[in-house]
Amino acid sequence: MCLSWIFKLPKSKAMVMKIITLFTLLSLIITTAGFTSQPDTISGVVLDSESGEPVPGAHVYYPGHQNGTVTGPDGFFEISVRNGVNTLAISHIGYRDSFLDISDTGYHSSLTIKLHPLQVQSDDIIITAGRMQMNYSGIYSNSKTRAVEDHMASISGLDMVTRANFAKDPVIRGLRDGRVNVLIDGMRLTPACVDGMDPATAYVEADNLKSIEISRGQEAYPLASTAPGGAVNFAMAQPRLNTGFTGNLETGYHSVSEQQMGQAAFAHGGENLAFRISGTYRKAGDLRTGDGTRIVDSGLEKGNIFSSVLYRPTENHQFNLRYIGDFAGKIGYPMLLMDTRRADAHIAGLKHTWTNPSNRINSITSNLYINRVEHWMDDYSRDVTQRDVMKNMYMPMYGETLTAGLTSELNASKNSHFLNLKIELFSIDAFADMLMEHVNPEIRDMYLVNLGDVRQRNTSISAAYQYFAGNGWLLGGNVQAEAGTNQLSERSAVNTFRAEYPGLENLEPTDVVYSIGLSAEKEITDRFQAGVRISDGYRLPSHMERYGYYVYQPLDGFFYHGNPGLKTERSSQAELFVTFGNDRSLLSGNTSFWVNRMDNYIAGNRFDELFKRYKNMGVAVLTGFETDVTVQITGRWTGSASASYVLGQHRELEEPLPMIPPLKGTLLIQRQSDTVSVESRFRWAASQNRIAGQNSLETRTKGYALWDLFASTRITQNLILQTGFENLLNTFYTDHLSVNSMPGAGRNIYVSLRISL
Repeated sequence: MCLSWIFKLPKSKAMVMKIITLFTLLSLIITTAGFTSQPDTISGVVLDSESGEPVPGAHVYYPGHQNGTVTGPDGFFEISVRNGVNTLAISHIGYRDSFLDISDTGYHSSLTIKLHPLQVQSDDIIITAGRMQMNYSGIYSNSKTRAVEDHMASISGLDMVTRANFAKDPVIRGLRDGRVNVLIDGMRLTPACVDGMDPATAYVEADNLKSIEISRGQEAYPLASTAPGGAVNFAMAQPRLNTGFTGNLETGYHSVSEQQMGQAAFAHGGENLAFRISGTYRKAGDLRTGDGTRIVDSGLEKGNIFSSVLYRPTENHQFNLRYIGDFAGKIGYPMLLMDTRRADAHIAGLKHTWTNPSNRINSITSNLYINRVEHWMDDYSRDVTQRDVMKNMYMPMYGETLTAGLTSELNASKNSHFLNLKIELFSIDAFADMLMEHVNPEIRDMYLVNLGDVRQRNTSISAAYQYFAGNGWLLGGNVQAEAGTNQLSERSAVNTFRAEYPGLENLEPTDVVYSIGLSAEKEITDRFQAGVRISDGYRLPSHMERYGYYVYQPLDGFFYHGNPGLKTERSSQAELFVTFGNDRSLLSGNTSFWVNRMDNYIAGNRFDELFKRYKNMGVAVLTGFETDVTVQITGRWTGSASASYVLGQHRELEEPLPMIPPLKGTLLIQRQSDTVSVESRFRWAASQNRIAGQNSLETRTKGYALWDLFASTRITQNLILQTGFENLLNTFYTDHLSVNSMPGAGRNIYVSLRISL
């Protein structure tokens, strides 16, 4: 496809060019003129000694002192100097601890620290939210046959929309869909199913993951773009250099759905070239609930392959080519109108990393990608004569999307100053249609276009800055500008929208939006920090909100019509947060209190018993909190607790926002060792009685508490056996975000065996 559009912005939007020019001049001034020196800090980068890759989430601290910091996504850190302390320590899961003598180190120079991987690694999936590593179940964190959603289940502030056995949509602080960006290795992916049966999580298997990065709200670091909810980025595993031949095999079984899983991976790392290839297969039957009911036609069958090639021609340059292929057969959705018959995804990207191009620029990373998704579904196995919606009609549907993009990111630092500049160009091409076949062959079939060759082209540029001001202060700010164009090409779709909106002159608007944020953090003591973030920004309407037609939304059971005349949606947020301790403290944790006011709120406006039309519907306000606390009971025993709550209200309708998760949390205690590890976990949720009744038809849900037990045994150095009981008491419950109030899974006994080669 042609990407010439990325260099052409409409003349009417000359302001965008002025903003881009201003950012470019600003970046040149900052990176060439340098920053004010502050001799009271040490900065540097932490790298993997074998692959040369940055190591995010590494703990940098002074031995014997609780104060420390964590490396960012590019491995960079800044830490205050301690008088009389001459040793710096660096640690990370799966690496040997490193200790560096800094007595002769010039504080104006940037350090390069290389961590050596352990010979036998746990391969835990690291989950971070903001700059904090999250505490979640360490027992199954290295089980690669579990669905990726299982590894996200205990993160406060993050919920999942549940459909059946298959992939789930992330919900951050009560927001989802176009208000949350879901990325795979920084690459955007557009689902092809207009009914939302193929979220991006469907194409990620745990065996291919290195980490899950979560941003909640419009944080200062520009991971979330202009999405007001935040973002989830699945960072994929990369092959390592100088490791020779390695591999692993894992097989698993879940009793609640008789699900069988198998996974295999093989890798080789030479001096300058390394590769990794893996495959995962899943097959599941019908799901059972806590009362023993079998949910008919809720099974699935799918396969996934992942390949990655790493080439390092020089010490400072590295190329990474990766590909994901995901192929699903029949996937049952018993609570929806139809099932998936086939879903194919092809995700490919090439990333180039240039480390330390100058003494002020730490890295320049560019990522070129293209993703294609195709999705077929139908209701031929359903009795359409007995249902209330679209009675006596079969509705086979097809959808396809093509997403292509280019991102380029620069990280620079000098002494106490850090700068991130990023430019992103991406396009979305989408088409979907539906055939309506009456059970009576004498009635003529109808054909409907749900997405009529929709094309969206977006260009954004952003800058984020952080300054360690001394006396424990960390100040930051970010600004972003984004321009988007829209095109609707299919003739019948154009005619449909002209008939739906006769007073709308322009069906293909061009929009320019911005977001801006400020943050301030204060290290009050060695073990206590507090801070505040504020942001204001606009979101471009998604292609579904503008051009989806006759699109079924499973969460509320209505058919939606798009609206090309939608205005951009504004989000103004404020957050107060505190952190205490660190991963070496007896007691550590973090708590955030936040509020999000959304103007020109985009939602479906009900105009019929079955239909809604997307519309800017005034003001919506969301408030809430998240808290995570960890207690290091002994050297091997750890306890933790987390909780989160969201309160959403629509001011014009004077009713709660629909599908808001209730107060919920987890409580766990675990014992970790090199041989046998055990864990007991409680998951709980309060009842949700604040439901929408005017514009949506929402159902109240009762509270519940579930008890899980896990165990992991290292039989030999290369053989690990894992077992577990989820919902041990076989409690019948319904999660509030489940589609059509589908009950949750009953007691599940799972077992997995992992062999490292």
